[in-house]
Amino acid sequence: MYLRKRTVLKYLTGLTLGLVLYCEWFIYIAQPLFWNKLTCDNSIKNDRCTKILFISDPQIQGDNAVPSPIGDILNWDSDRYLQSTYRVVMKQFKPDIIVFMGDLMDEGSVATIQQFHGYVKRLSNIFDTSYPVVQIWIPGDNDIGGENEVVKPDKVLEFNKVFSQPSVISYNNISFYKVNAITHSIPQPLDEGDLNYKIAISHFPVLTRTAYAKKVINALQPDIFFCAHDHVSKYVQHQHDFVKSRTHLLQYKDPVLVLPLENNESIYEIYTPTCSYRMGTFKIGFGAAVIDNDHLKYTVFWSPLRFPCLFVYLLLSIIVFGYTLFICFMRLFSRLCHHLPDSEDTKRLLPQV
Repeated sequence: MYLRKRTVLKYLTGLTLGLVLYCEWFIYIAQPLFWNKLTCDNSIKNDRCTKILFISDPQIQGDNAVPSPIGDILNWDSDRYLQSTYRVVMKQFKPDIIVFMGDLMDEGSVATIQQFHGYVKRLSNIFDTSYPVVQIWIPGDNDIGGENEVVKPDKVLEFNKVFSQPSVISYNNISFYKVNAITHSIPQPLDEGDLNYKIAISHFPVLTRTAYAKKVINALQPDIFFCAHDHVSKYVQHQHDFVKSRTHLLQYKDPVLVLPLENNESIYEIYTPTCSYRMGTFKIGFGAAVIDNDHLKYTVFWSPLRFPCLFVYLLLSIIVFGYTLFICFMRLFSRLCHHLPDSEDTKRLLPQV
């Protein structure tokens, strides 16, 4: 019995260690092997090639969704997963610019100011950088309201205060225009005339809102649009008259998408995927783009699935808990049997006839 118990404990310990190593270390090392290679053209000078990383809908979980201590454990795991996948992407891709596409927090629009700043601190810890990189921040509806609730003016002010930036940010030969389809605001074009490639970034999709999209195009003449919100990786190709459009879903094995940035007969809007496993989809990752030689190259650095690991963790916990209860029960049963009187003692206790 002792040997069998020791053998079972060996197997359970080995299984636990193997599972932890796979889910918390190996899976992140192996995932980049399945990514598309996204590099600059060797014939172009490095200072004219720009790498852009899009971080969309991390929606770090708030304090109110799940009560403590379970909520604290879930938030810790979600934050650590975001940090782990982000660090792998940063190590492999080394972007020049990081664009945060909104919905940074799950409960930002309903948070107190103290909670709001606490979420911002968590974001800075998760998406920390080891080298200087340009960061661009735009709000989502979960940050300032706007979907199934009114836009919260106090949250708009607080977001702009915390992430204080101009509405147009230029880097090399690219200008990023913060187009807010939530509030239907349009940034002012650069005074001196913008000859850079123009990228319009918005949390909500823009081109599906035809009237607003036409105002943005007339005011800014962007070369391409990027959005988030839908938690889906795809791009939509529109005609300039908005009569027809085509949607292309991006899959795991798709090659790098290459789009022209000049003399384009269509208007493109790329939907970047969520990077959080808590958003109800298994296709999660980070959008990545390279701009060089008048073309934009885009792909998704897909993240490993988290729920299978959590399910196996739960199953293993149930097995360990069940085995522990079984051992305790057997020990208790053994002690009860040991203290029972033997047959001679039992005979003495029987009444004499």
